[in-house]
Amino acid sequence: MQQCPIAHGYHPLERDTVLDPYPAFNRLRDEGPVFFLPELDHYIVTKYDDVEKILLDRDTWSAANASSPLLPICQAAQDVLAQGYHRVPTLNNSDPPRHPLMRKSLLSVITPRRLNELEPVLFAYCENLVLGIKDEPVIDFVDRLAFPFPGFAAFSLLGFPSEDTEMLKDWSAKRVLLTYGRLSDEEQVEIAHIICSFWKYCVDHVASNRANRQDNIVSELVTLSDAKPEQLNDFDIVNMVYSMALAGHETTCNTIGNGTRALLTDRSQYEALIADPSKIPNAVEEILRYDGPVLNHRRVAKIDTEVAGVAIPAGAKVMMCFASADHDPNVFENPDAFLIERDNADMHLAFGKGAHFCMGAALGRLEVKIILDLLTTHCPNLELVPDQVVEYSPNALFRGPLAMMVAPIGLAGIK
Repeated sequence: MQQCPIAHGYHPLERDTVLDPYPAFNRLRDEGPVFFLPELDHYIVTKYDDVEKILLDRDTWSAANASSPLLPICQAAQDVLAQGYHRVPTLNNSDPPRHPLMRKSLLSVITPRRLNELEPVLFAYCENLVLGIKDEPVIDFVDRLAFPFPGFAAFSLLGFPSEDTEMLKDWSAKRVLLTYGRLSDEEQVEIAHIICSFWKYCVDHVASNRANRQDNIVSELVTLSDAKPEQLNDFDIVNMVYSMALAGHETTCNTIGNGTRALLTDRSQYEALIADPSKIPNAVEEILRYDGPVLNHRRVAKIDTEVAGVAIPAGAKVMMCFASADHDPNVFENPDAFLIERDNADMHLAFGKGAHFCMGAALGRLEVKIILDLLTTHCPNLELVPDQVVEYSPNALFRGPLAMMVAPIGLAGIK
């Protein structure tokens, strides 16, 4: 076993890394497969094969820390959370025997039939958004398209009222910062109160669906719990709804924002999609590989083990760097190039792999395909506004622009 080197000069929450993490990932990966980051008490795994092995090895690795705060929560915030937040492991952060039951429950309600029925509804909603911006000189792409569309899809599935969308968007952004960011004690306490409100919202939503069944997956889960109480109860459903209220839209919003930025930065790629829409499905895969929505995911070692010859003790926390793995030159030729015709783009790890493979992958792919279809059809002159600094949420897990100014009619039309 080799001694694990320290990840000098790297911190996922520093501003330069948040804005563009790929130079740091490339440097670390070139220097070695595994590093220790003392500031976060995590081992960083940089290479594709090693990340893939961890994802597939449930005997050695637990998902228990996948949704835990990256940094310690102050006592005052913990006291607030203790009064109104009762999270238990469900999909993202559970192991057998609980995880298979939760996954089986959700798979029984998010069926191919439901997605097929949803597709024309999503297309119509997104087309309305695109038609609403196509003749405007400059818009914030995230505010007008990248968030509303996946927000509509996720919240429609869950049955959340449309008038709550902005509130849920704000709550979700703050959840991300408390869990994966670096906040002052005062900020932690403020967001802890929001988390409790979010939790109560989910509790009330499940209760409402129990009292009055609707055409959404929450009501279907309640009906399932009636039939199979040994598999699922209302407390489980609240935890699942709370998880999906964030995961159901955040990653797709990020993918749409990151992908549109990549396509418009090398605009020849966007023009290639306009000329040949049949390239869109593979372009979706390349977007997920090139600048995916999830930078890192976490596991904890159940036993003493090793990664790439580096000893990892039982109880150690590991950060699997998906973004680094998806730029590994041993797997992807010329990995820092954005190429919509890349022949192995679909080998990316953006959705994870194995038992915890993202359950929303099919829906996410569908949403990105729809928006690219509609943008290339209705906004062929779409361009990025130059000389802007695109800001990203300062967190170590999710990557997506907070705002991004684009010109739907093209830059020439606004001069």
